[in-house]
Amino acid sequence: MTEVKMPQFTADAFEVTRTLRGAFTEVVQSAGADPSTPQSIVREIGLNKNLAWKISRIIQAEDDATVLDLMPGASGIEIFFKAMNKSGIDEDCISRARKAVDSYKELIRTHAGDRATLEMMGNELDDSGSQHRDEQHRKLLFRGASYVWGAQARAVLKIGIVMPSERPGYADFVSVGGFLDFRRLRPEVTWTMARRSSNNDVGDEKLGRELEPLDPAALRDGTPPLLTEFCSEPLPEFRAKESKHSVRYDLVEGEIGNTGLLTCLMGMVQRGVPIVRTIDNTMGIHSARCEVPAEMMLMDMYFHESMSFAFPPTVTLRSGTDPDEQSMGAQELAFKDRLIDLGMTNSAQAVFEIPNYRQIIERVFSLAGQSIGDYRGYRVKTSYPVFPSTLEMSYELPAE
Repeated sequence: MTEVKMPQFTADAFEVTRTLRGAFTEVVQSAGADPSTPQSIVREIGLNKNLAWKISRIIQAEDDATVLDLMPGASGIEIFFKAMNKSGIDEDCISRARKAVDSYKELIRTHAGDRATLEMMGNELDDSGSQHRDEQHRKLLFRGASYVWGAQARAVLKIGIVMPSERPGYADFVSVGGFLDFRRLRPEVTWTMARRSSNNDVGDEKLGRELEPLDPAALRDGTPPLLTEFCSEPLPEFRAKESKHSVRYDLVEGEIGNTGLLTCLMGMVQRGVPIVRTIDNTMGIHSARCEVPAEMMLMDMYFHESMSFAFPPTVTLRSGTDPDEQSMGAQELAFKDRLIDLGMTNSAQAVFEIPNYRQIIERVFSLAGQSIGDYRGYRVKTSYPVFPSTLEMSYELPAE
């Protein structure tokens, strides 16, 4: 059996963080303070409340990433050592603490170059608390991307239903997607609101028939297949652009900020898509594309009870949103939000961020001529999704 070698950074970081915890514990206990109580550290060593809290948390941390996150800056460390000297703590304890801090500085120099980079690298040391740290970094990305691209949305929504087709071995796909509370930050901004594609694994063959509007009664000349009852008024204006295997709908220029705030959902159906394994088509993949900086993305997929081969799907996050790039295998990104099994139920599960979500689901199933009680749902909800990226739910297709 081949031994898997631990990366050098991981080995060094583990050693440094454990040395820091041990040295700080020894110092605090030598002063007669309780390491688990910041107030005791304030009283016995004379630190301010914030610094005492950090030292206490570092000592008690069960994961190495938290130690790196909470390490005081250069001024805080200097204050800590001055307080040690005034408190009459044993010189050997102080010396070991200095060596531990020196090893931390060397870790930065050797592997990262700066503290901010070290903290990002350290996020992979332990899963405990990593979801919160991931979200904080994604929030910064959301703010920066909103400024650079000149647009943002409160939420990106994708709802999919995989229904039995009239032909055995085939399925019909319902796809609903759009933005909630989209706003431009610059007046010249145009934006892709939705796109739909259906390819085989290698992207060189279009699967199924042409797309149909989910709500034919709402279709108007020159407009995409909107679900008008869930769109803001007046209805937004679009330009449609078609490529070999997909169609996309671009929002035209308009008002900026809250005066131009809009919500838009589109619904389409594709019939007769093969769901049996072939040489060129081995996986069923359903995608939710984050095509705007957003505060939240919700992806709900519903599979008919007869399609147990899709239970549960595998969740993958990939870079970019281009369908051709995805079919060639775009880079996989780290993703730690969990897949939620909605089970089989006669009613839709509410989403507090989207007050009318239950009504949306009920209407979509009604337009599709289906009963939600015959379907099993799976959900992924993520805060500040990576932009641009594609969230996938996938499963192996069965043999004939």
